[in-house]
Amino acid sequence: MSQAKQTMSTSFVEYRGRGFWSFDGYLEHALAVLADRIGDSPNDKWLTDLRDHWRNQSSGAFRGWIHPNLDEFLPTEERREQVLDLLREVLSSTRLTREAQETLKLIEALLRGHLNTDASSALEYMVSGPHPYKWVVGQKKSNEG
Repeated sequence: MSQAKQTMSTSFVEYRGRGFWSFDGYLEHALAVLADRIGDSPNDKWLTDLRDHWRNQSSGAFRGWIHPNLDEFLPTEERREQVLDLLREVLSSTRLTREAQETLKLIEALLRGHLNTDASSALEYMVSGPHPYKWVVGQKKSNEG
C-alpha cells in the first residue's frame, strides 16, 4: 500500500443527525465546485457566507476535519431547496471526476433525507477511487474535472 493511501484523511458530513464519511480530497472538490456555482455576487448574505465557508473548507487546510456546516447554513426548507437546486445544476452541467460527482450525490441524498447512516455506520456507501486524488485544491473552475 502506498504512503498516500495510508494517510488519506476523511471527514464526516452531517445534516440533521445523519451523514456520511468522505475522503477529504473528494469532499474538498465537491465543496469547491458548489462554492464556484454560487458565484461572486449571490443575492442573499447567507449564500455569500456559505460560499466563503465552503471555499475555506476546500482549501486543504482542514484535513480530517472538513465541516460543510449544513445544519448551520440550511436550517430552513427554503435554504435547503436552494442548495438542492445548486446541486442539480452542478450535477447536470459540470464535467466532474467520478469521485466528486458521487460525493455530490451523497450530499444530495443527505439533504433529501435519503441517508440513514451516521458516524458509526458501516462504510459501504463511501466513495472510493485513486489516491492521491488527482484534483488539486484551488483549481480554477475551468479545470473542475
